[in-house]
Amino acid sequence: MDASRDSSSSSDRCSYHAFLSFRGQDTRKGFTDHLYKAMEQAGIHTFRDENEIERGENIESELDKAIQESQVSIIVFSKDYASSRWCLDELLKIVKRKKDDRRHVVLPVFYDVDPSDVRKQSGSFAEAFARHKERFSTEMDKVEQWRRALGDVASLAGMVLGDRYEGQFIQDIVEEVRKNVDPPALDVAHFTVGMDNRVRRLNMWLQDESNDVGVAVICGMGGIGKSTIAKAAYNHNCGRFQGSSFLADIRESSEQPSGFLGLQRKLLSDIQKGKAKKVYDKDEGTSRIKQAVGYKKVLIVLDDVSDRDQLKAILGMREWLHPGSKIIVTTRHEHLLNAHEVFEKFVVRELDEDESLELFSWHAFRQSHPEEGYMELSRHVVQHCGGLPLALEVLGSSLSGKSVEVWQSALQKLDVIPNDKIQKVLRISFDSLPDDHDKNLFLHIASFFTGKKMDYTSTMLDSLKFCTRIGIENLVDRCLVKIQSNRLVMHQLVRDMAMEVIRKESPDDPGKRSRVLQKDASNILGKLSGTENIKGLMLNLASKRTFVGCHKKRCHDEDYDGNCSRQRRLSFFAWKPFSFSSTNSASASNETDFEAEAFRRMHNLELLMLNNVNVRGSYEEFPKSLICLSWRGFHLKSVPENFYLENLVVLDMRKSSLQHVWNGIRSLPRLKILDLSHSHGLRTTSDFSGLPSLERLILEHCINLVEVDESVGFLEKLLVLNLQGCENLMKLPKLRSIQDLILSGCSKLVFGANTTATTDHLPKSWYSIWSWVSLRKNIESSSFSFASLPHSLTSLRLNCCNLSEIPSALTMLPSLEYLDLTNNLITSLPESMNNLVKLLTLEVESCGYLTMLPELPHSLKQLNGRGCTSLKRITNLPNLHISPATPPPPFYGDSRDSHCSRVNNVILPSDLWYCGKLVNVHSLFRTLTLSSFDIKLLKDIDLFDLKPNGGIEVQRNNYCASRRSKGTYECAIYSIFLHESKIPDRFNYRSMGNTVFSIIIPSQPNIKIVGVNACVLYARQSDRRRQYFPSIQLRNETKGLRWGFLSAAQVEWKVMNEDMLWLTHWIMGNNELECGDEVCFKIKEQQYDPMANPLDYDDLLAKEIGVQFVYEQQNKDKEDVPSSSEDRTIQRERLPRNMRGDGTISWMPPRSCGNESMSTVVCYVCQYHINHEVIDLENDSRMTP
Repeated sequence: MDASRDSSSSSDRCSYHAFLSFRGQDTRKGFTDHLYKAMEQAGIHTFRDENEIERGENIESELDKAIQESQVSIIVFSKDYASSRWCLDELLKIVKRKKDDRRHVVLPVFYDVDPSDVRKQSGSFAEAFARHKERFSTEMDKVEQWRRALGDVASLAGMVLGDRYEGQFIQDIVEEVRKNVDPPALDVAHFTVGMDNRVRRLNMWLQDESNDVGVAVICGMGGIGKSTIAKAAYNHNCGRFQGSSFLADIRESSEQPSGFLGLQRKLLSDIQKGKAKKVYDKDEGTSRIKQAVGYKKVLIVLDDVSDRDQLKAILGMREWLHPGSKIIVTTRHEHLLNAHEVFEKFVVRELDEDESLELFSWHAFRQSHPEEGYMELSRHVVQHCGGLPLALEVLGSSLSGKSVEVWQSALQKLDVIPNDKIQKVLRISFDSLPDDHDKNLFLHIASFFTGKKMDYTSTMLDSLKFCTRIGIENLVDRCLVKIQSNRLVMHQLVRDMAMEVIRKESPDDPGKRSRVLQKDASNILGKLSGTENIKGLMLNLASKRTFVGCHKKRCHDEDYDGNCSRQRRLSFFAWKPFSFSSTNSASASNETDFEAEAFRRMHNLELLMLNNVNVRGSYEEFPKSLICLSWRGFHLKSVPENFYLENLVVLDMRKSSLQHVWNGIRSLPRLKILDLSHSHGLRTTSDFSGLPSLERLILEHCINLVEVDESVGFLEKLLVLNLQGCENLMKLPKLRSIQDLILSGCSKLVFGANTTATTDHLPKSWYSIWSWVSLRKNIESSSFSFASLPHSLTSLRLNCCNLSEIPSALTMLPSLEYLDLTNNLITSLPESMNNLVKLLTLEVESCGYLTMLPELPHSLKQLNGRGCTSLKRITNLPNLHISPATPPPPFYGDSRDSHCSRVNNVILPSDLWYCGKLVNVHSLFRTLTLSSFDIKLLKDIDLFDLKPNGGIEVQRNNYCASRRSKGTYECAIYSIFLHESKIPDRFNYRSMGNTVFSIIIPSQPNIKIVGVNACVLYARQSDRRRQYFPSIQLRNETKGLRWGFLSAAQVEWKVMNEDMLWLTHWIMGNNELECGDEVCFKIKEQQYDPMANPLDYDDLLAKEIGVQFVYEQQNKDKEDVPSSSEDRTIQRERLPRNMRGDGTISWMPPRSCGNESMSTVVCYVCQYHINHEVIDLENDSRMTP
């Protein structure tokens, strides 16, 4: 009775599902580690001893406790298991636990050892016991107990590795353990490669101990592993809650009769431990759920939710849940919850290439890597799968055990017909689209616009009468499309699914499909088999002359795929633009010609995209329904008169052989975009007066274009004229309504006296004049003047123009917001720059001769002066939008409760990097000789016996003012680095080797504390060359004040065995420090080494800290100030808060003290910078105390 009762209570208080016993030296980092992770992923909470050192005479009590509180004991017998006394003692405890409680399960695992060797103590076990017999000759009873225990356990039904793969062996063990633990965990994928990283953040969220009701949304495309991640997190955390429920496949269940009722019943049954009453209608179920979840902290997972109504029907309102409850929702809809709702969003990304190969190998070969002879084939499959776990699992399993020939055949089939199981999962998102409009939009994007820029795609699709913007939002929401770098990208398997939807429209006759691509398009045109079903056709015969590949020749324009890459490339990008040089592509041949008659029956063709395709015959055969025509590499010298174009909205003939566009005047009343870029034979444009709707005329890099027809000047709707790279252009008409004018590289264009007239009517121009060489070569013949630029100009680009000066007329542009003067020969800017009252951005990057920037307008938000190697002085930096280049140390991030802070000093922006001669930024910093510095401050710090700084080099941050220097004055804190080996005697408060140091300020009559000197002695423990950012945190514990100081100086230590002394002087405000206050100092080093391991940051040792207080007499009577050995201090008159040097700088950064709010500016700057290369302390008359 008693034994039964004790056993029952022991079982009831089990803390672990399983206890793992093993010989650490044999299996800790291999088999046992993999087994432990697999059990944890399966929700089997497992104890393993993490302590790798020997534990001493007896097994630790916590191990004994863990054995008692586990439902299952797993004993991994390896060859040297019996060599360890500690393992054998552990075994005795397990055997005793089994005898005391027959419900306790013992599972022996024989890893590379024969069970009979364990049972009979033969083989390696015999050798081990021979040693034990000698060592424990006086404890033979214990040795015999070990023998009996081994025999007893080895006689139990166990798991033998044999010749099985370890991966499968581990899964078998997990399944066996799962049968014996309670409650049963959810089934997670057999192989969980990459799962740890993907579950970690979700586990942290579930374990945050918040009292708020938390909602997390796990979103991603079908087959990406959302449910697997949710199951793993649920298994790992459900025991932390008073109730839990995992509702799987909600989308599918909700479509069944009484589906919602079934889900409600399961939720109630799970939360109430099977005690729930039956539910007969949805409203009753909602009411009961409200009661059930309101009184206990619960974890609920709603898997595969497709709309908000499902959430409401199953769970009701979020407010019903008990504080601390958590809800996890998995969905393909990124915007399932409203933007105003508070929730955590977890977007599941594809596996990377290494993870993909490992996961595929586990399914195909039952090991972590491909077998010999299968590596290249495996990589091909991995590339095809694009990091999608479902695809890797399905294809790996289907190819497992097959010959190389079968693999090759299967891969060829995949390029034609995708795997059906994968397609069914992916098609769910397509079928969930709300209407045919979005489905057709998706098929159009998949067929023609993957990889294209958003504005280009929108224009094309809008002209085809799609509601493009809202439609794309719906596709993004369902993870069918992504927008990356302003381009539409689609996972390759999603695109394969779209192609399969189109193929099934007419499996045997491509000519009857709605969209025809590449090889099918080539066959249709060659066989004249097109039909009226075709709405879009694309054929790309890659040009051998131009497209060699991205690595050999830069693409000057946007190709069909948006890049020059291959469709399936080894450099792994799961979501990528589609390239048409694939196994399905038509043969790349420039000699292939097609008959115009091939288009005759395509009466509904609206979108035609051809690349390097030659068509012979009468162009009257082309359908009159065409709306968008992209014919790059058009082979004729002009567009035929009988080519019907009247319905076109977009005409793209880049890289054409055109010499003139057409003869006479063509009426294209709907045309909005005409792109003739890179048409090198074009010498003059035609009369465009018949294009009244034209908005964009793009003639970029038409290198032989001499003249733009006068008719262009009368196009009232023309907004953009791009003439970049038209190096022979000599004549430009008067432009009336243009907004964006790009004249980059128009080196022969002559600007005459009527320059102003040509741009009078510019309402909002964007000039890009990157190489206006006429300013240099035709300076006498050209009357171009900056004064001729319109007042409406908002953006002006003059980069790479070889300009040696900028006239003041440039500053008379009241609307100018963006000015780019990059890479010019200018030495200065006009003093009237501040007249540009709307200027937001100024670019002067790589102006190597620029020495000074004048006063800049207060509107300026961004200044890019990177690489201005001669820049010495910046008059001001008003209202800059600065993003810090180097973050402060971690303990500075928690200063929300500070009343005072000096962490609002920041680094100059990265856009001013590599200005090596910069010594003066008005109101921010100035480099001075020490002799010109404030003499009173020098007295306070006692800097009259400085020594050379040896192997310590201090640079100001951001590579500005790169020179050997030691002192900085930042935010009322003076800081200097010295080559010293001990702290000066005057620092009477000291702490050896501690990074946290507390002091209670002693009482002193008639004095006021106006400063603190803090000194840190550093020793270096590594010979690795690194840069350090020393930092100090000072806290007044009595008043609840805190100051943080991260030095803006980078300290680079060049000599291994030298010590460094860092001395800081803090100017304190009224009553910030008073006698009796407890003051705490904390030292930390923020190190910068891009190659270093983040954990390898312990090579700078703070050997000693010294502190000294600076007093001021209240009554100005210095002689009455007490001084004692217990409190050696510095006495001084009050220093002016605004320190002056050379009479040119009188500025102190704003400080936030008392109840004032903290500044939100984040910048590390130096107000003063002391250059010790020019110090002569002994001969400087001002250095005399």
